[in-house]
Amino acid sequence: MEQRLAAYNREYPLDLEVPAMAIPARSIFALALMTSIVAVAPAVADAQAIAPLPAQSQAAPLSFDQYKAQQVQRIERVQATLAERLAAQDRAPERRQRLERVKARLDKVAALPPNQRDALLRQRFERMDANHDGVVDPGEFQAFRQSRRQLLQTKQDANAPANRPGDGFWPHPQ
Repeated sequence: MEQRLAAYNREYPLDLEVPAMAIPARSIFALALMTSIVAVAPAVADAQAIAPLPAQSQAAPLSFDQYKAQQVQRIERVQATLAERLAAQDRAPERRQRLERVKARLDKVAALPPNQRDALLRQRFERMDANHDGVVDPGEFQAFRQSRRQLLQTKQDANAPANRPGDGFWPHPQ
């Protein structure tokens, strides 16, 4: 009873000794923590590799030429990321198939002649430009993204594949 009362009143004995095993255990814990941080670093780098371009499209009005340049850069970055991910041997078969479908579709768009690719980009840009003034302002961009989310959610709710040809995200090239 006196020990409980002493603990309750924060009266601890001063002759506590740290067990001999505590110091090596702390070192092992620190080493494990550092190892996990190093192991996670490539995943963080992958996430940054496919992160969107700087917030220019959200902060200022975006002209078609700026949009086209961003999309061409994005296509190149995503193609490189997909190639890296497909090169990894530890992918589940269904994940690998999905990556291959996405890569094949993106490769078709990238392989289009410049005038056809520009026409696809122009078509999407015009869908984003709600007031048809030739620039996409932040409000139009957000409205387009929201409509895309709603469309994809509707397709997921209906158990329809969200990335089939002609879904409106990238018009299917013929």
